[in-house]
Amino acid sequence: MIVSGTVALVGIAVTGGAKPLVGLDLAQTGHWIYNSALGSAFHVDGSGKQADAQVSLPGADPGSRVVQGPTQGYAVSPSKTIEFGKSTLSVENSTPSPANEWPATVETKGGPYAVYRESGIVVRLGEGMARIPVGGRLGDPVATADGRLWLHQIDNGLLCELAPGADRVSCPIAIPGRHKGSLVVTAAGPVFVDNDDDTVRGVSSAGFGESVRLGVDVPDTAVAASTDVDGKLAILDRAGARLYLVGSGSPVTVPLPPGDYAGLASSGSVVALVDKGNRTLRTFDGAGRAKENRPIPGGAEHPPVRGPDSRVYVDGADGAHVLVVDQDGAVNEVPVTGVPKPADEPNPVTPPTPDKPADKPADKPIDKPADRPAVPVQPKPQPQPVIPASPPGAPRSVSATPGDGAATVKWGAAAANGATVSGYRISWAGGEKTVGGGVRTTSIAGLANGTAYAFTVTATNRAGTGPGATSGAVTPRSNVNPPGAPTGLDVRIKTGDTDANVTWNAAAANGSPVTAYHVSWRRADGSGAGSARVTGRSRLIPGIGIEQPITVTVVAENAAGRGTPAQVTKSSGDQPADRSIVISRGADTTADLCDPPICGLIHIVMTGFTPGKTVSVTCVTDDGVHGSKSKRIGPDGKLTFEEFPQGTEGRNVWIRADGVESKKLVWK
Repeated sequence: MIVSGTVALVGIAVTGGAKPLVGLDLAQTGHWIYNSALGSAFHVDGSGKQADAQVSLPGADPGSRVVQGPTQGYAVSPSKTIEFGKSTLSVENSTPSPANEWPATVETKGGPYAVYRESGIVVRLGEGMARIPVGGRLGDPVATADGRLWLHQIDNGLLCELAPGADRVSCPIAIPGRHKGSLVVTAAGPVFVDNDDDTVRGVSSAGFGESVRLGVDVPDTAVAASTDVDGKLAILDRAGARLYLVGSGSPVTVPLPPGDYAGLASSGSVVALVDKGNRTLRTFDGAGRAKENRPIPGGAEHPPVRGPDSRVYVDGADGAHVLVVDQDGAVNEVPVTGVPKPADEPNPVTPPTPDKPADKPADKPIDKPADRPAVPVQPKPQPQPVIPASPPGAPRSVSATPGDGAATVKWGAAAANGATVSGYRISWAGGEKTVGGGVRTTSIAGLANGTAYAFTVTATNRAGTGPGATSGAVTPRSNVNPPGAPTGLDVRIKTGDTDANVTWNAAAANGSPVTAYHVSWRRADGSGAGSARVTGRSRLIPGIGIEQPITVTVVAENAAGRGTPAQVTKSSGDQPADRSIVISRGADTTADLCDPPICGLIHIVMTGFTPGKTVSVTCVTDDGVHGSKSKRIGPDGKLTFEEFPQGTEGRNVWIRADGVESKKLVWK
């Protein structure tokens, strides 16, 4: 079928282990997380289930995301990238970000990479660092085992590849109709899951492979895990709260509880989903069976990520907790704790070297009376450094949903930065509202229907107010519901033709404009099935034939979702009468060696043809073919015109078009 086997996201050997708080072996293992309150990045050993190294990152932005290469680590944010050594655990460089946005990160051979999706820029970090423009918005990137990066260029409908060490991308694949979808790495290589026609195709430098139907109707907004799970594609329908598992055998649909799902990742045998709304990690096996349902300590803001060791890591929003999902589905919580140290202070433990043994107490006898026991020396407690408070970070993932004269605004917790968040302020054009520090969603009333609003949320603690984060613009509308069923659905196949012309009338908008119609069809025996997304109100289905009845379904879609479907089944007996061509003498004309009154045009009337179809019309005489013209049939299946000058009395003339032939006319 589509995919098989268990596939790692990147092909990197997992060897070695970490040394506690001194420096890591150079193998690319585990997962790094930035703790804003402590100002440090921590390495989480997935196999040992512990944080085993810490590096202070002065100047790092709250919420920085940490990605690693073989020898270096990088804390990336919308403002800068801070580079540190994995063996020295010290900052080595800082560079400004090429775009003011959170990048997606990929750990793979030749990388790692930071992909700025809105700006269309890829930055290769590490040795041979390069900024590589791709152009236009990008989807979520994936990497194959050889380090080849694949990118979905959304605006231009292209799939692009970036080879290890290359300084430019190649875009060998054009997606039909610029369809929406996701890239996934499988055992057979990368594939593209097409959300518009519900298919999956293999991807290579040579182009697309054969198209295979998914067997489920996924919405345009669905996303797929970047790697398969037990040989199946894992596809998340956020709006419909469903998880699809597609592979060999029948597709599996897993209903999900209502929630705000941040994303999904696969460990190879289980798929992990982060539910931000309920601050929960949910895992399922390849058969769709629920495995774990665990709260995420510190809050749920980040999507799960697959590490180079094939484990899935889920970061708490506070940067102080990580949930580790093993390949077998087991989930363990790893606390990320420590204290900040001054930037010029060495690491607390000095590793032994051949010429300097490890630190140890000096051998010194203790003088004491023989008849009095020794009194143990109690170490004096050392005061813990006080972390100075600073204003909170920007709230995460601010979003808004329109209602009737209202909107619902949601956001994730802002980094506290040393002092509890006491409140959030929501502002928009024409107003503002303040809520408590424990609130993550609020309703805004009194808005004007038909007017677009964007909402900015800021957090406040005792140190002040932090930076704001803004939602996308939304437009309140009254009574927004999915569209009604399209009316007047009709299917016509002319006798002698094999193409079906499907037409319908507009569906009721129900408060939000209809943005698309989804058309699907199949023959009575199930063969010839297909689907398409169109923005008009007609669709030509080529080659469907009339040997057996065909069933066509049309569903309208607007901002509230898909509406009620309309369906019709047509058989050969329902089709219109035969096509016909009738000719007669037309107006006089002048042509080469042809003058009135003998010279004239042929008056041609065509009826019963496929509306909108372009056909070749040929004039034939007793002497042979006299000429051909391409003509487009009218919307009513008819066409009337005058063409082909004639000037030979007594000669037969007739017209052929699309397999239909007129009667012969004796010219006079």
